[in-house]
Amino acid sequence: MDTGEMRSARLSWTQKIGYGSGDFAFNLYWQGVSLYLFYFYTDVLGLPNAMAGIIYAMGSLWDAVTDPAMGYVAERTRTRWGRYRPYLLFTPLPLAFSYLLIFWHPGDVSITTMAVLALTGQFVFRLFFTMASTPYSSLMARMTQDANDRAGMAGARMLFAYAGGFTVVVLTGAMLEAVGDERRAFLVIGLISGGLASLVFWVCFYICKEPDDALTGAPPPSLADSLTSLRSNMPFFIVLASILLMVCGTTLIGKTILYFFEYQLGDRNAGSQALMAFAATGLVVIPIWTFITVKTSKRFVWLAGSFVSALALLALLVNPARTPEMAIWNYVAISAGTGAFAVTFWGMLPDTVEYGEWKSGIRLEATIFGLVTFAQKGAVALSAVLLGFLLDVIGYRAGQVQSTETLDGLRLIIVLVPLAGIAASALCMVFYPLSPQRHADIVRQLGEENTT
Repeated sequence: MDTGEMRSARLSWTQKIGYGSGDFAFNLYWQGVSLYLFYFYTDVLGLPNAMAGIIYAMGSLWDAVTDPAMGYVAERTRTRWGRYRPYLLFTPLPLAFSYLLIFWHPGDVSITTMAVLALTGQFVFRLFFTMASTPYSSLMARMTQDANDRAGMAGARMLFAYAGGFTVVVLTGAMLEAVGDERRAFLVIGLISGGLASLVFWVCFYICKEPDDALTGAPPPSLADSLTSLRSNMPFFIVLASILLMVCGTTLIGKTILYFFEYQLGDRNAGSQALMAFAATGLVVIPIWTFITVKTSKRFVWLAGSFVSALALLALLVNPARTPEMAIWNYVAISAGTGAFAVTFWGMLPDTVEYGEWKSGIRLEATIFGLVTFAQKGAVALSAVLLGFLLDVIGYRAGQVQSTETLDGLRLIIVLVPLAGIAASALCMVFYPLSPQRHADIVRQLGEENTT
């Protein structure tokens, strides 16, 4: 089957699920880092709040180099397995080893040595994560041009992503309780997560297929041509800005759950339950948001999810939860809204690939996904820096009883910063121009031009 036929053909659910399974593996790592690494830095390694945030930020600066570079390299990869699939075959083992590094406690060393080792682990892990994640994300644009298939792939991907997050929460809670010593527990968690993720990556490699033009297709565009194509792709920049703002907001929600339950409500175990409920809610709402996306549009679903999330956050501010049970239900409502972003996030990006090709005649896949991956991880790092700074401002001290002023400040951090990010992303998305019909027309025109 040639390139055009494969991209226009409808995908089977086996292919959609096989592709989506890859995000289960990625989220064994991503959610482990997002939910627990900042806590590991401050409460296990004993790093100062601001220093922990700076380490995240420096890792993001490293991403500024590796993510776009990996997109550039992947776009130019030519092998008998395809352009992007080989990275799912060869990167899993070094990625698993690097994950162990970031949750390693070096023992009785100085704070400076501890910080240097933590930063080194960040650099190594982020490098291998990028080498796998950027080609994986780019596969969607290679496998099909059908908007509904892409919505299905994004839905399957996010189902597995939430399943991965749920697995991380359950595994972490179980290991912390079983092992007792947090230093050893996090290493055991890393070992199990790395082994399981590697197996899933190889399954994803086997099931996913690319067009057979990897060795014979058109040569990759030059750097100058790539920049020209990007400049003309306004929908891409709208999605990029929306993702950056949304991730800044939603990441802070996840990073503060454990702090909220342990210090605000005095129930650390309920914090683990809240994380499980947060992930489990995603498993329920992702199919619903996927169905609504197919029936309406990605833009509508993004705005609807923003509305639901904003209402749930405002409810936490206006009527703060005073019991763990109330707080868990509040986080369930927040998760129901943010699930919409998970579906539309990855479904919109491939559509901007065709728009850029239509405007400039140059097709960029991995370059676009590499830039967005950088923005996504940069937003996570920015939220970590902001969290470290704000925790210092409100007077938070790890492992101590917090003052009333600190607890009130913590609640404001949990609500106002995510609310601002989500509202700003919704404002950007109002201007997104690619409706389902317009994208279908663009794909049809590209097909006619290629045939001619």
